[in-house]
Amino acid sequence: MIDAKRKSASGASLVRSLDKALAVLELLADIEGDVSLGSLAASAGLPKSTLVRLLGTLRQHNLVHQDPKTRRYRLGWALIYLGKAAERQSNLAQVMAPFLEQLANETGETASLAMLRGHRAVYIAQIPSKNIIRGVPPIGSDLQLHCTAVGKILLSDFPDEGLDQLIHQYGLPRVTENTIVNVAHLRRELAQIREKGSALDNEEAEPGGRCIAAPIRDGKGHVIAALSITGPTSRLTDEQVDEYAGIVRSVADQASRSLSFSGD
Repeated sequence: MIDAKRKSASGASLVRSLDKALAVLELLADIEGDVSLGSLAASAGLPKSTLVRLLGTLRQHNLVHQDPKTRRYRLGWALIYLGKAAERQSNLAQVMAPFLEQLANETGETASLAMLRGHRAVYIAQIPSKNIIRGVPPIGSDLQLHCTAVGKILLSDFPDEGLDQLIHQYGLPRVTENTIVNVAHLRRELAQIREKGSALDNEEAEPGGRCIAAPIRDGKGHVIAALSITGPTSRLTDEQVDEYAGIVRSVADQASRSLSFSGD
């Protein structure tokens, strides 16, 4: 039953309907073949009316499939896509691990790897700084693109129409006094990033913090991820930003070459 499986999480802050839906997916994963609504309700310990609503939502996202003839349920095709995406990210994180370690050692700051997920950037790997005062953005946390160094690196590879659509749909919300909220300003910044090969978050996402990022490119030269360092302005000072940016670019270039990319 779902409630029994979730007792260990009773102290956590949960979205109950989402928790139940995820538990239903776990139950379906344990079942060979498909299953009837009644059997699934019994296994889940949920009223059929509740389960129908959960399954309906999961079907809308193709996470669950219902056979139109038998009305029985099984896992949906979208989970294959999500699984492959997770595998790609996991493999990239593994390949990038030595470069993250190198970057952390050379700068003394937290080194992170971020990828694009939808309209946000998400951290998938990290080596924290050994300093007591340090920036440690949590793995799995997602970030706005226009106000973070990793986000701007990912945005720099967007075609003009893609950038226009993103801004039209999500805007450029202000996070701090330094956040770029003007479209023309952002376009100029992205052009400079393409030319320089690195991006700076100068207290644009959080006061007192700076982040420097550079692109990871695949064999065709496309930006697939961003490598970054994060630290306080007391260490990532105005005078040292260029020096650290050079280090981040150098390590990111090495990492890209490991993926068979050559900038020549």
